[in-house]
Amino acid sequence: MELQQSPYAVFPFTMGASSSDMDSGFCGSNEGWGPLSKSRFGLTPCFEYSILLGALSILAIAAFFGRYVALRTWSKPHGHGRTAWIYWPTQVCMSAVGVTSVLILVHLLHNDGATPATVFGYSALATAWLLAVPLNYYEHIYSIRSSDIIFSFYVLTLAALSIQVRTLYLLSDHSQDTPFQLVATLFIISILLTGFIVEAWPRGSTKEKFSITPAEDSTNGSINSSTSGDDGSYGKTSLTYGLFLVVAMFVIGLANSVLLTVSRQYCIVRGLEVRSALLSMVYRKSLKLSPGARQVSTLGSITSHMSVDADYWLEGGIFLTTWVAVPLEIFLGLVLLHRLLGWSAWVGFLTMLTITPLQVWRARIFEKLQRQKTNFIDERIRLTTEVLSAIKIVKLYAWEDAFLKRILDVRNMELGVLRHMGVLYAVMSIVFNSLTLIICLVTLSVYAKWGGPEFTPGTLTPQIVFVSMTLFALLKVPIASMTETATATVTLTVGTSRIQAFLLQEENNPDAIVRQDISGSSAEEPSVVIQEATFSWLKESNSTNKSDIGEGEDADETQTLLQGSQDGESVDIQRPTLQRINLSVKSGSLVAIVGRVGQGKSSLLSALIGEMYKFHGHAKTIGRIAYVPQQSWILNATLRDNILFGLEYDQERYSRIIAASGLGPDLTILPAGDQTEIGERGINLSGGQRQRVALARAAYNDADIYLLDDPLSAVDAHVDQHLWRELIGPQGLLRNKTRLLVTHGIHHLQEVDQIILLKDGCVAETGHFEDLMASGQTFCQLICEYAATHRSQGGSSASSGAESDKAKTQSQRTIDSSTGVDAASAAAKHGDVGTKDTKKDMKKNKRASIINAENILDGGLSASIFLRYLRAITYKYAMLIMLFQVLMQVCYVGTSLWLKYWIGQNEDSDPAARPSLGLFLSVFSGLTLVYVLMGIVLFWVAFGVARIHASEYLHRIFMRRIMRLPPAFFDTTPLGRIINRVSSDFASIDDRIPWKLFEAIGHAVSLVASLMVVAFTTPLFLVASPFIALIYYCVQKHYLRASQAVKRICRATQSPIYQHFQETLAGVSTIRAMDLQDRFITASAGRSDLYSNSFIAMAYCIRWMEILVQMVNVVITLLACLWFVLLPQGSVNSATAGLALSFAMSNSQSLIWFARTYSDLYVHLIAVERVQEYAELKTEAPLSTAPDSEAGRALDRHWPQDGRIEFVDYSTRYREGMDLVLKGISFTVEGGQKVGIVGRTGAGKSSLTLALFRMIEAANSEWAKASSNTSNPEVGEQGEEDQVDGGKIVIDQIDISTLGLADLRKNLAIIPQEPVLFAGTVRENIDPFGELEDAVLWEALERSYLKSVISTLPGGLNFEVAQNGENFSVGQRSLICLARALLRKTKILVLDEATSAVDIETDELIQKTIRSEFKDRTILTIAHRIKTVMDSDKILVLDHGRVVEFDEPKVLLQDESSLFYKLAKQAGEV
Repeated sequence: MELQQSPYAVFPFTMGASSSDMDSGFCGSNEGWGPLSKSRFGLTPCFEYSILLGALSILAIAAFFGRYVALRTWSKPHGHGRTAWIYWPTQVCMSAVGVTSVLILVHLLHNDGATPATVFGYSALATAWLLAVPLNYYEHIYSIRSSDIIFSFYVLTLAALSIQVRTLYLLSDHSQDTPFQLVATLFIISILLTGFIVEAWPRGSTKEKFSITPAEDSTNGSINSSTSGDDGSYGKTSLTYGLFLVVAMFVIGLANSVLLTVSRQYCIVRGLEVRSALLSMVYRKSLKLSPGARQVSTLGSITSHMSVDADYWLEGGIFLTTWVAVPLEIFLGLVLLHRLLGWSAWVGFLTMLTITPLQVWRARIFEKLQRQKTNFIDERIRLTTEVLSAIKIVKLYAWEDAFLKRILDVRNMELGVLRHMGVLYAVMSIVFNSLTLIICLVTLSVYAKWGGPEFTPGTLTPQIVFVSMTLFALLKVPIASMTETATATVTLTVGTSRIQAFLLQEENNPDAIVRQDISGSSAEEPSVVIQEATFSWLKESNSTNKSDIGEGEDADETQTLLQGSQDGESVDIQRPTLQRINLSVKSGSLVAIVGRVGQGKSSLLSALIGEMYKFHGHAKTIGRIAYVPQQSWILNATLRDNILFGLEYDQERYSRIIAASGLGPDLTILPAGDQTEIGERGINLSGGQRQRVALARAAYNDADIYLLDDPLSAVDAHVDQHLWRELIGPQGLLRNKTRLLVTHGIHHLQEVDQIILLKDGCVAETGHFEDLMASGQTFCQLICEYAATHRSQGGSSASSGAESDKAKTQSQRTIDSSTGVDAASAAAKHGDVGTKDTKKDMKKNKRASIINAENILDGGLSASIFLRYLRAITYKYAMLIMLFQVLMQVCYVGTSLWLKYWIGQNEDSDPAARPSLGLFLSVFSGLTLVYVLMGIVLFWVAFGVARIHASEYLHRIFMRRIMRLPPAFFDTTPLGRIINRVSSDFASIDDRIPWKLFEAIGHAVSLVASLMVVAFTTPLFLVASPFIALIYYCVQKHYLRASQAVKRICRATQSPIYQHFQETLAGVSTIRAMDLQDRFITASAGRSDLYSNSFIAMAYCIRWMEILVQMVNVVITLLACLWFVLLPQGSVNSATAGLALSFAMSNSQSLIWFARTYSDLYVHLIAVERVQEYAELKTEAPLSTAPDSEAGRALDRHWPQDGRIEFVDYSTRYREGMDLVLKGISFTVEGGQKVGIVGRTGAGKSSLTLALFRMIEAANSEWAKASSNTSNPEVGEQGEEDQVDGGKIVIDQIDISTLGLADLRKNLAIIPQEPVLFAGTVRENIDPFGELEDAVLWEALERSYLKSVISTLPGGLNFEVAQNGENFSVGQRSLICLARALLRKTKILVLDEATSAVDIETDELIQKTIRSEFKDRTILTIAHRIKTVMDSDKILVLDHGRVVEFDEPKVLLQDESSLFYKLAKQAGEV
């Protein structure tokens, strides 16, 4: 992603306009007058010359003349001479600036580079500085130093020329010599800096007291404040001088507000740019990770880098610049204290230094804790992502509680680290909360005891006490910021170092496979060549000492885990996956790669696309590659976009591919045809449809080499035939392309050009079908032993290949029948279905979106959200925090009041009657000690107890609700939205909200105390306070309304970033194989930029609020100062005035920080709002059954005992408002029967199993409505479906809708269509609750043909399964799912196309196990292979959600018009 070069580039807007007259005349620049340039970030040269130099200099000239007149009219020479070391350097500097300005003007005129604007600017600048020379002469006659006018002109000129230097540098031609104007301007800046330093240098003993106004007018002065001279006497100041100070404080405060706001915004923008860059780098790196690196960097850890680590930089710029500002603020404060208190001030500095070792210790401990915390966050996000990605499997097995416990256990470990951080905060509160008061105590105590001349006791006057108190109050913010900055810096360093470690992970070697362009090759040259190559999923250096066996997306085999059944030898898992591979594939040929499960078939394709380590040998491909993985990868986009995959739409080509891939009938069924949105992971498509979309995508890519990883295993037999004839086979659309097809079927092998048999990772045999059969070796034995019937199918296929016309006709009839014509006729014959709903079933719903837009709430944040967070904290802890904050503020104000009382006693009483110094120090020390102790307790309660309670409570209720949401919610909600809440929102709940709440309460209490003191001593404030409060309320109201809306948009725009990232990682092998990295990088950058725009908008809202609040604060200070200046002399006690002004100054900081933290708190509370939004969604039916119900009593009798299943007029839909997927089906399966369920794609086979497990509820039933979270159901025309009675499912006389979901699902067993494994041990994958003994687990593994495999793995049952089970082949995952089913002693077993991913031999073994181990159980089998269900007791034929046939296989096969007969015939079974 390209980084923006200006802070406004990601939030475009236009300010100002240029005049055409100025452009052509005065300015002479195409940028116009401005003030802002339209082509870059900065001011226009014309504006800089005319305003920053010209107008500023004209104002200075006028001020110089005014000052000259004032000196000659009202002032008197002091007669003490000049201070030479100040006078002469300043005269030389000012003269040099004027002369240099003249030289620049002459140079520009000589080289035709001058415009009216430049002549005006430099002429005025030269004149002003040359006039400053004589004015400075008179200044040193009448005063000891230059006037404030000249001093201010120094500052303003430096600022103006600094801006101009940047512009000159940006506009200069860097390929040539440095321009004279730029060099001269830098020279002027250096001279001005020298003069400025001389003028700003402290005067020390040369300081003279002198008044501009006559002495007789000084009686009008009012404030009873004193300024000590060198002799220690006190004198009164004039009203004019007081007003001057008031105005100066106002102007300086206003300038400080503007500069602080601008600098913070600039830092925020820079931090945002760094974050965007880090996101881009993490994304790009994830596309390059090697297999070993992908095993280390899990999806959870990479998501954590993007959502947590990179986000630290959003405020990182502010904290990093604080390291420059804070030491300077502390140093200046100490210098001012030194001038006031002398050497005693440095005692406070030494006190700060004594805390430094504690700071270092804290930083080290905090860094260690921060790393532990981020590691737990990684694990929690990874585990949550993995569980929610496979939520369907989790619910089918009723494993919600087991996985919820895992997630909560990790969360508790994370919170344990947070608790330790709370202890650390409590200890360190001495530094960042109490240090200022401690320094104040130590410094004033030392001054009172030894601060006078020659270490005599110092005199605590109002000036000394309250000026020092004000300085100490001003030091409180930088000292506290230093600790906060150290914390933020450590956090930022840890996060950035984690990202750095990820970016330094090993990358895929692009040179492992030589990829040559087809344009430079001959037609006779092989497309794929491998010579003596060895490949492995592990690095060569680690291949002998690592237990993990592989890594790779959708890899069928990452190691040869399943031993061959003939030689019976266990496999050495530490050897390379593929060894000494020699392979040559001719261009345009069709090659089949066959072998048993775990022999390296899919690994060979992965090796060809560079997904494995190549140890030695040579591998080369010629031409572009298209890759179709075994588990199809589908994007959350429309079906057309999934096929086009970024290419331009070609109607003719697109239509041919749709027809060849058999998607035409599916488009008629989908709500909006190819414009239908496909959910995440293709959730609204069947397995066969997803595979055909992947094939269509590859075909549309028009590549030269097609790597097809068993795409035919997921489709029905008739679709298999169609894909072979029309797309893949010798007569298909890809007939002129090079095709490498991994297959577990053998019925097409006679038609391929070459067969490669893999065994134990080696090429065992290669050649044509006839040659391999004639050899009589392994391939021939495989065919003879396990595929007698399929040989005849293959023969028929071969013969039908010769009869091409007949084959095409049959294929076309197959596709036509999928539209429902044949199905409807068959159903009508059996009397099970009519045709009255055909038109409705086929109608297109133009509202084809399945993913609902993320809900962005309107209006202000509800008070219930704040109360919700307080309830999470518990009101008890919230009140304790408030109480301790008030008590601490009472102690803090008490120290000031005690000082005021002490000064009053000293001034009003006789020296002999004054209280002792010991009493003063004792009370002061006692208040400070109480303040420190309460601070420690407060931080422990806030961050060691209350924060942990809130974080644990909110996360627990959130995850419990998420795990209990109905499956339909996950169909319509991208996983990225949930992960966004799990990561970013809970990061705010854990860290930001507690701190903001704590700080808001503290600043509010401090603000109230300050306002009370100011109001008590300054009644004028009571008059102004309503207006100030109204202004503050309006500012806050408008700010919160805008900022909350923008914050919600920010959170909503974050979710697509994570969603796209997760989709990318899921299909990274396909992206790399097809060389589409740039397209996905661009898409990711677009999503990141969208978030950046919304974040910049939010930052501007914050800056707007800050500057207005600071202006309110400046007004408060102004009113307080004016009150004391304008009051009659002596009407206000100096101690009272000092106390009021001290609190008014500290009040400014409190008001600013309160407004900022209060606003930030409300903005961050949106995280609680978003979590609460999901925590209030409707859940599924209860997990448990009511014990006193009929169903509960049946469970006590070990229900089900017979396994009898009865569907009674059952109808269902996936979500409320959608069409029915099962329509009034009725049939009965007797206990112990074996029923095969067949039908074309989309017939409702898988929907029937979901209904049996109550993953979807009966249409219009109580729980279907009660669990629906659809706010706007897609209800079209009202029809019969909207009022239909959904019927019921009865198992052993019990209506399953009366059972708890866990009770129902635990008493059923299923081997799902997509075998899913979770990261963890083998034991946890087959027995997550840990209820069974090892002997039982080994027995189940033995019966699923995995015992010999698992026993050879390091750790056996404790062998670590990689994320998504990637270190097992898909076939082996199916066998583990079989072991799960064996462990469930249930009377009902559902096989949902469970053997589609295994070879014929393994399929036979699984069927054998099922027949023997489940012989007394009711079995429902969904299968693509008709042969799998031919020995069933009955066959259930579904079509368009209706039962069209239900009878014994032999009965259905006798009727040639039956749909089952047609399916069996197409599969070669009849």
